[in-house]
Amino acid sequence: MKKLVIIAFAIVLSSCNQTKIGYIDVEDLMKDYEATKVLEESLKAKQEIMAKELDSLGAPFQQKVQEYYQNAERMSASKRAKTEQALQQEQQILQAKQQGAAQSLQKENQEQSEIITKKVDSFVADYAKLNGYKLIMGTTGQGTVMYGDDALNVTQDLLDILNEEFSKE
Repeated sequence: MKKLVIIAFAIVLSSCNQTKIGYIDVEDLMKDYEATKVLEESLKAKQEIMAKELDSLGAPFQQKVQEYYQNAERMSASKRAKTEQALQQEQQILQAKQQGAAQSLQKENQEQSEIITKKVDSFVADYAKLNGYKLIMGTTGQGTVMYGDDALNVTQDLLDILNEEFSKE
């Protein structure tokens, strides 16, 4: 129902000769926007650093586990139980650190993506006002714009300007 209202609204607006309408392929815009690429590279680098740190913590733990299995048969029942409990606690600590690292990266990704999205939204509004657009719609391939004449697609114009501004930052 919502799509029909949007389409009907677009048709009514497009029938007016003085109404300037455009659309943006949001997926292409975000994929090719340099700020998004820099964010992805930054997060990937941080993920690799965190993975190395976690691996450096995990290697000694794995060594302890191997030693336990090698010596378990020679241990008393109480010593085996204490060692198993200590290993389980250490494993839980490692898992908590892994979850913390993943959550930290996810939170940073979400926060930085929101900043980029807000910047793009603000830029689109300014671009529309400056260029006399009454309506600029966004599409993501399966979204609200089922068809749009290529002449109405302002994605590349916006992308060029956004990337130029980002390169100055």
